[in-house]
Amino acid sequence: MNLKINGELKTIDNSNEYFLLEDLLDHLGYKPQLVVVELNGEIISPKVWINTKVKNGDCLEVVTIVGGGSYS
Repeated sequence: MNLKINGELKTIDNSNEYFLLEDLLDHLGYKPQLVVVELNGEIISPKVWINTKVKNGDCLEVVTIVGGGSYS
């Protein structure tokens, strides 16, 4: 399966014709509680990741939430 993830073309071995978004994020090593996902230009609610199919040629942007700040 060929996907564009965060601007990079990636080939992911998958015997099925699609990945469920939740499974793909796990496969890629993302922690679900720390990311925001855009699939083909649409932000996808975490509530529907388990039912959202990612297919060959899809484009994903995965933004990781990072805590922190500065102390003066």
